[in-house]
Amino acid sequence: MTGTVGYIGLGAMGGAMAGRLADSDFDLQVFDLSADAVAGVVAKGAVAAESGAALAASCEHISICVPDDAAVMEVVTGEHGILDSCNPGTTIAVHSTVHPDTVRDLAALAAERDVALFDAGVAGGAAAAEEGALSIMVGVPNTGLTPTARAVLDCCGGAVFEAGPVGAGMAMKVAFNVMTYFQQAALSAAHQIVVGEQSSPEMLLDAWRHVGQLGSLTERFYPLTTMAPETKVGELGAFLDGNIYLAEKDLELAASLGLESGRAMPVVEVVRDSMRLVYGMPDSGTAQPDQHLQPGQQGDS
Repeated sequence: MTGTVGYIGLGAMGGAMAGRLADSDFDLQVFDLSADAVAGVVAKGAVAAESGAALAASCEHISICVPDDAAVMEVVTGEHGILDSCNPGTTIAVHSTVHPDTVRDLAALAAERDVALFDAGVAGGAAAAEEGALSIMVGVPNTGLTPTARAVLDCCGGAVFEAGPVGAGMAMKVAFNVMTYFQQAALSAAHQIVVGEQSSPEMLLDAWRHVGQLGSLTERFYPLTTMAPETKVGELGAFLDGNIYLAEKDLELAASLGLESGRAMPVVEVVRDSMRLVYGMPDSGTAQPDQHLQPGQQGDS
């Protein structure tokens, strides 16, 4: 693969995607605030960059996978942001789930430097990323996708959907996540019903499988519903808190986009406000991203 590719944000999803790229012989540079996260991808053949800016100066394509809008903006245009260091012709793919306007605004700033920034929402989980089987939803820049940018997407994606112009891929990803979190909420409620009535959760799963109502993403969530709340502590509790933060953030995005298009979405708001219950976590406390998920780091969503 000609050219150098950069990846910023090496959490669950970002680390898996970067690992896939490193395993696929891309000339890959990586940056993350976590030395352990960087080391995991360097072990697969990537090169550690000293900073995001240093990475940007030598890469023709950069992928970003951090938790939220503020983190994406910090990585791109913050005090040590990458945009000032990018060479003309660089492409930047935002994999984080953020408001479409965030991507559009950053794309406009990037265009002033002859840099093409676009959205490429990813879905399927870290395991799918490792296998190159993600669904990737792309808002295509006016200049199109460069061969290197397309090669990166094809390496990690089993299916790449060109959803429309910049911002359209992110809208599609938010919509995708609405279904994901609604299915998790439905599974959690259904499990509670059958357990409360001394019926069989396993037979319910079999019934769903029989008619094709249980998807693989939802089924992977199922074991969490069987765990006692008191077991969801320590590292597991922190991990689940991070997932809840992302779920609440994505569903808030969905509710906001609904209002902006002229349609209130009270059901989305109810599920958003119920995610701690859906995950079987204590009511006290507010979900926050783990410290490892701060700007320059993770992002599954």
